[in-house]
Amino acid sequence: MIQIKPEMCPYCGEKRLEELQPTEVVIDDTLWTIHHYECQFCTEVFDKIITEGQVQFDLFSEELGSGSDEDDSEEKFSH
Repeated sequence: MIQIKPEMCPYCGEKRLEELQPTEVVIDDTLWTIHHYECQFCTEVFDKIITEGQVQFDLFSEELGSGSDEDDSEEKFSH
């Protein structure tokens, strides 16, 4: 991922910016990274938001791959 840092403050036009700790949020399976910047001249804080595509979740992959086979369970409980 290429991140382009803002060149200047959108409030005062000054170029002395400090990048603060970014925030990551997943909304509708999409990762959003929110980069926070503080102007060292006017002290205003502003954000730059970048979406990074779809996020894949495999919450049950370990449970499904554990070898639970329906045919085997039927044989165990047959009368």
